[in-house]
Amino acid sequence: MSKLFAAFRRAVEPMAVLVLLPVLVSGCRQESPEIQPEEWTRVTELAEPAASALLRTLVGRLTGAVEEGGIAHAMEFCSTEAIPLTRMVQADLEGNLSLKRTSFRYRNPENAPDQAEEEALRYFEEALRSGGAAPSSYVQRVGEGEYRYYQPLFVGEFCLQCHGDPEVMDPGVRDALGERYPGDLATGYRAGEFRGVVRVSLPAALVEG
Repeated sequence: MSKLFAAFRRAVEPMAVLVLLPVLVSGCRQESPEIQPEEWTRVTELAEPAASALLRTLVGRLTGAVEEGGIAHAMEFCSTEAIPLTRMVQADLEGNLSLKRTSFRYRNPENAPDQAEEEALRYFEEALRSGGAAPSSYVQRVGEGEYRYYQPLFVGEFCLQCHGDPEVMDPGVRDALGERYPGDLATGYRAGEFRGVVRVSLPAALVEG
């Protein structure tokens, strides 16, 4: 195993464990005033396994891309395969759930947040600005027919090779990002910073039935 790949595994695997265990990692779940505790629990029971499945798939495939061709190849993988893989995982889920990764600082415009997702992103940002631990999850009721579950994501040290300071990036990666994403908002991060969320949408009938 190359030193590069070993470094990637050390950086990504702890991050994957963090984001795959939202309820156990943090005890600071805050109830939304519009959501009853039993609704929050039911939504989490249904949605957290779907978020975990997506993250396992993406981390596994990204690991393989780094092993196969290094950072530039992994960046290309994220560009072309992350959204199709999200749809693939979604298609395997029961209950008509839908999946998305989103952030205020998105790279692919397809990942731009809608109004409800912006509210969720602000929820996590405000909690972090207050100096507390990141909430483990957030649940919304969107209209009459939908609930949404959100799980926070954070920047790992290794992620900085594509999401850190452009001035210190590998020139090939920086040039490829500039060419593919001229409006890229997803650089300038530091390790440990809040990156965005995984969003799982559920039909209200599935939660309330």
